[in-house]
Amino acid sequence: MVVLVGNPNCGKTSIFNIITKSSLQTGNYNGVTVNYKIGYYKNIKIVDLPGIYSLNPYTDEEKVTINFIKENKIDLIINVIDINSLNRSLYLTTRLNDLKIPMIILLNKCESNYYVDYKLLESILNTKVIMVSTLKNIGINSFKEYILKEKYDYSSFNLESSNNTDEDIINRYKNIDIIVSKVSKNKKENSNFNILFKYKYLLMILCLLLFILIYYFLINILGSIILDRLNSIINYFIYYLNIIMNRSNLSIFFKRLIFDGIISGIINIINFIPQLFFLMFIISILEDTGLIGRISILFNKLLNKINISSNSLYSLFLACDCSALAILHTRTIKSESERKKVIFLIPLIPCCAKLSIIVFIISTFYNNSFLIFLSFYIISILLIIILSKLFKKSNSNLILEIPNIKLPSIKNSIKNTFNKMKSFIKKISTVMIFISILNFLLVSLDKTFSYTNSIEDSLLYIISSRLSIMFKPFLGINNKEAFISILSGLFAKEQVVSTIGVVGNSFNYITAYTFCLFNIFTLPCINTISAMKKECGLRLTILYNLIYIIISYIISIILFRVLICLL
Repeated sequence: MVVLVGNPNCGKTSIFNIITKSSLQTGNYNGVTVNYKIGYYKNIKIVDLPGIYSLNPYTDEEKVTINFIKENKIDLIINVIDINSLNRSLYLTTRLNDLKIPMIILLNKCESNYYVDYKLLESILNTKVIMVSTLKNIGINSFKEYILKEKYDYSSFNLESSNNTDEDIINRYKNIDIIVSKVSKNKKENSNFNILFKYKYLLMILCLLLFILIYYFLINILGSIILDRLNSIINYFIYYLNIIMNRSNLSIFFKRLIFDGIISGIINIINFIPQLFFLMFIISILEDTGLIGRISILFNKLLNKINISSNSLYSLFLACDCSALAILHTRTIKSESERKKVIFLIPLIPCCAKLSIIVFIISTFYNNSFLIFLSFYIISILLIIILSKLFKKSNSNLILEIPNIKLPSIKNSIKNTFNKMKSFIKKISTVMIFISILNFLLVSLDKTFSYTNSIEDSLLYIISSRLSIMFKPFLGINNKEAFISILSGLFAKEQVVSTIGVVGNSFNYITAYTFCLFNIFTLPCINTISAMKKECGLRLTILYNLIYIIISYIISIILFRVLICLL
């Protein structure tokens, strides 16, 4: 077994992707959601472990890596080092050397202007050193040949016996400074691109413009064009399937089950694939360029005031578009407690699907008032600030790395995006199709479980008749249709808009506002709940969603009473 070990952002995963190609598996370490990747080159098993800075674990990623090294028979450690961060990286290297496990060093990003005499470094550390570049595919073949021809004998070691006193750490860094001064020459900071990002307010403006332009083009324009083409293909398929079904002897119930249950669930999955692909691709590009790290540091002080670390910034930002994707992106957050807090806060941010409800309400009842539109987001921000204060403060010992700004590898970003998409769709698709079938059964069966065309005889309407009384405190009346509309939002928030036409005439400008507010903060869509269960587990997912119901209910009632008194 060969393992890839190194600091975060050193290029381990890029090397792993290059040498393993498509033979990829993902494993979760027991008790945590952090995963490692398993692949094969020829007959060699290669494991890409989460990035670490030392052999003393603080975060879940570090615990996974240390425990994996402890508990598995490792034939070779591949220590990947970012050539631009030699001082910091060599601390981990010297600690790994103490383990007496066979090891080679890959000096990655050798295309940079930072010069390292790798032969001298090799003789000082008494460890094989290979210069590589994942961006320009330099040295990869030499590395492949080396691991194929060398034979290694496993020898046991004791990780706990490695010295980690303050004196040892100080001495190590003194020795590292001497080594670096001998083998390297400092690179002059002559990159105008990096200098540009030293200016705080300019960075904020540029990042805002960048995000708006990227999201508008890739999601609203390119994503919509691709989605239209997919829908044309789907409609073509459904047309011929409908002809085949009409010629069959199946009952109307089974025909509708296939179309409105199974196929409808598949279409719901297909409909968000283009946008989801581009969102994940944008994340991979921004992570590869180093922009996310710089933006996180920029907002660190502001976010710390509301008990949120800058590691959470991009996940919260993604929630404006897709809550499910934002929850999956929280894997980049180092602290487990922080990650669970951010997962709880994400559904409280109006996503694109909830935005469709807001836009419909303000256009129908408030003459497209920008102040009404803004009020929903202000309430959301205030709620997040208040609730974040209830959680334990984030770990202040977490390291915030300032990465260099660089050009991304489009090839690696596309490959990472496809891997993420495959994992996401595999986990979500089964649940979505099941929920789509359940939705169809509730609408199509009456209390005797017989097929019905009448919505008023359906199980959904019967359930709504019993439970809609709960909405009277903030809707003013016992509105069964409103309950159906809200319940449909559990399957997809966009469906609230499609069913809201039934209940539109029963609203006034006050109840329309509280109705919209309840939909924003109540249970998220099934995609988000599925992503939450995947990341937090069933127990915490149930607790979070119960809290959403309580929060949305209380806020809607309070604002309903306040607006009644004021207006």
